[in-house]
Amino acid sequence: MLDMSDLVKEFIEYFDCEYEYFPNNTYEEIMEKFEKYVEEGKEKGYFPMIVTVDETLLECLTMNVSEDDEFNIEDAREYRKKYISSVYSKGGKNIINDLINIRKEEAQDDDIDWEKEIIGEFEEDENNSLNFPIGFLNYRTDKPEELFIVKVPVKNPWEIFAWLPMGNWNECPTTSEHMAVSKYWFEKFGAVPISMTHDVVEYRVEKVITDKDIAMETAIEMYGYCSDIDQNFDSIGKYAGSLVNSSVWYFWWD
Repeated sequence: MLDMSDLVKEFIEYFDCEYEYFPNNTYEEIMEKFEKYVEEGKEKGYFPMIVTVDETLLECLTMNVSEDDEFNIEDAREYRKKYISSVYSKGGKNIINDLINIRKEEAQDDDIDWEKEIIGEFEEDENNSLNFPIGFLNYRTDKPEELFIVKVPVKNPWEIFAWLPMGNWNECPTTSEHMAVSKYWFEKFGAVPISMTHDVVEYRVEKVITDKDIAMETAIEMYGYCSDIDQNFDSIGKYAGSLVNSSVWYFWWD
């Protein structure tokens, strides 16, 4: 029997559903199991989610579901029920437009030219396209962190954020924003959340972008959702180039 840490046990209590624990496995082992659970989930009614054993993430999940920051499983269940059954007053596209307008205002306040300095020109960059998840890798070793694959028992992929409400800090979206945007991208691209840390979310995309105009439009939407996506690119146009033929979308909030 595995000797689990207290942190691992606390995560298991929070999940309140089936999972598999990977204390020290290879990337290939994890992805083989993940693909198995993707297919199994279609039959059994769940979505597999890779979740790292991350103390900050657990604190965030607890903070979002419990008003007093002390975890209670009934609070988590009520929170999930509330958000899964909620009706959005705004659709995902409207929320994205609101977030983009905030980014524009921030650029204006900093005397930055939105079109020239933030957006820029489209530059195709297939060398930076992404077709496998990397968010759960240790950036120093490129090996997987200690993690779970959680079998999130929800009907729709955007409801994963009701079960695992990562965010609601700094510019990281709230649960409602995550869910609405995720629903919008699922309907448009077949995008499904697949991995999560305390500051990273990754999506797998069924309808891969191949058109540069769609890539530019989507890159601007993504900048609204996560303004830190441009940190490895000189402009949103260059980031848009990396979206072409990418089947995985990576978001990181500083």
